[in-house]
Amino acid sequence: MAYKKQESVNDELDKQEQQKKCCSGDDKEKHCNCKHENEHECKCEDKDCNGCKGDECNCNNEKPNLADEYLNMARIIQADFDNYRKRSIESIKQAKRDGMISAIEVILPCLDVFKKAKQMIKDENDKKGIEMVENEINNSLKTLGVEKINTQDAKFDPNLHHALSIVEDKTKPDNVIVEEYQAGYKLGDKVIKYSQVIVNKLKEDK
Repeated sequence: MAYKKQESVNDELDKQEQQKKCCSGDDKEKHCNCKHENEHECKCEDKDCNGCKGDECNCNNEKPNLADEYLNMARIIQADFDNYRKRSIESIKQAKRDGMISAIEVILPCLDVFKKAKQMIKDENDKKGIEMVENEINNSLKTLGVEKINTQDAKFDPNLHHALSIVEDKTKPDNVIVEEYQAGYKLGDKVIKYSQVIVNKLKEDK
């Protein structure tokens, strides 16, 4: 009987020793998922616990907030998508604009032909027919936002006009367009075709 009693005491001591070892030193990080009988010892049942001291457990404070991480991730994805959507819209607008300009560039030479044809035709009725077609094309271009570059009594602007030659006419101001050889057109702020003009240039008096 004494032997069994001594064995029971030894078992109880071993159990207490294992409990102390479980939440101390290096073994605490490996085994801190236990629930001890003594209230003063670690109560944490989290297997990832590595900060328990006495009755306090700071495990949850050390863990990253997954809700905030997912929210930040969602915001980043939303911002990337908004930027992609804006770039796509701009790309579509630019592609549409480039397509319009390509088509307009094919049509514009026809207007130059109409101008020359009117100079050659003597019959007024035939000339009126040419003018009707010309006006219809010009109206169609206006609906697309195409404007004819003004050259009448306008000052020469290298951003809009291309000077074919210069003349000296003292009856007119300096740097003024005296004749339009070919009409120019622009779409918004973009010049599709420069006006080809003759410019008046007065010599400086010495």
